[in-house]
Amino acid sequence: MPNAFWRYARGAVALLVALGAMGAASATTAAEFNALGVDAYNAKQWDQAAKQFEQAYKLAPDNATVKRNLCNTYQAQANECAKNSDFASGVERLLLAVSADPENPSALAQLGAYYLRLDMVNDAVFRLEDSVELDPDNLDVQELLGDAYYRANDLAAALAQWELVRERDPNRRSLIDKLNKAYREEGVEGAYRKTRSAHFEISYAPNTSGGDLGKVLQTLERAYRDIGRKFGNVYPPTPIQVVAYTAKDFSLSTQLDEHIGAVYDGKIRVPIRDEAGAPIPEAELWRRLFHEYTHVVVRYWGGDSVPWWLNEGLAETFSNRLSSAETNLLREASAANLLIPLSSLEEGQLKRLDADTLQIAYMQSHATVEYLWGRYGIRGIGPMLDSLTQGTPPEEALIGSYRLNYDRLQKEVSKQLGATVSKR
Repeated sequence: MPNAFWRYARGAVALLVALGAMGAASATTAAEFNALGVDAYNAKQWDQAAKQFEQAYKLAPDNATVKRNLCNTYQAQANECAKNSDFASGVERLLLAVSADPENPSALAQLGAYYLRLDMVNDAVFRLEDSVELDPDNLDVQELLGDAYYRANDLAAALAQWELVRERDPNRRSLIDKLNKAYREEGVEGAYRKTRSAHFEISYAPNTSGGDLGKVLQTLERAYRDIGRKFGNVYPPTPIQVVAYTAKDFSLSTQLDEHIGAVYDGKIRVPIRDEAGAPIPEAELWRRLFHEYTHVVVRYWGGDSVPWWLNEGLAETFSNRLSSAETNLLREASAANLLIPLSSLEEGQLKRLDADTLQIAYMQSHATVEYLWGRYGIRGIGPMLDSLTQGTPPEEALIGSYRLNYDRLQKEVSKQLGATVSKR
């Protein structure tokens, strides 16, 4: 959640009338309840402030000051929810805020930002558009609306929105990478068509066969069902965006090396034809799609707080089993002192490691999560994801859920593999 939007939770509170201190029981008018609410608000007692402003609102539902004060207080409550990564509860408070003061653009912007964090992209677009209409000079919200269009896979609208912001603020650094990436993707995907299934919307090249599309969508719908059940009936908001490429288009659009078979960056991006134009084998396509869809669920549950090794380990565990050949490679890597400490695998690794080391990192993450899942299933992973969402550092979250630190976990995994861990 961008920090720029947390400030919307605490707008200035105006007084209907200045009054002396009084007890809550003695308040009888909207002005008196409003004054009590201001005192509570200034003391950061959000629940008490909301209670007083709600009483004032009942008595004076058309008073602009009371409406704004109540709205600001709901926004402050939502901000507290967001600090604890409880964006769903934050949305509940913000819906009350918008109901109390529908013309407050900051409440709409905050609601749109929270919806975007919850992957409820269509809802985010709706609220952000309303906010921009009320306050077109707020370039932060204008840019966030472009982000929402991009997440909805509407490249044309995203580019138009971001260019509008750049026109008014040419030196806005946050736009540089977004615009470069979106223009590159538009150059590849500009002529792509769209279709959808029950839970997915897919963009694809004009010459893509119906059979290829059918395989992708059927596999993704199966992943939606099966992986959702494994996570304890967790199902992200839909439609989930997918882009199906040829191998060449995938490389041009993502700029990823050829050893990367698919990627999830807010959209599932997958080549369905190889360099020679032949279909990706069905079993391999199934593996890639289940892998990337697992990332969708992990992102929905844990946001950006999930360490790379856990994210990739879950995706590998839910898309294929660790093979005997991979187990042997891990043993050899251990003997050659090539295993990587989990503390070094918390951040994204795609562009940090060479292909061979990256392969070891994936296998090591796979073996680690396969071990954790085999012992406790969702009863262990679920609490760990919850803890990560609350801002707990990864190793602390691991200890809290499994009573294992990184060193002990790596030793246990190596024991299961029949190898001895050698740290770098």
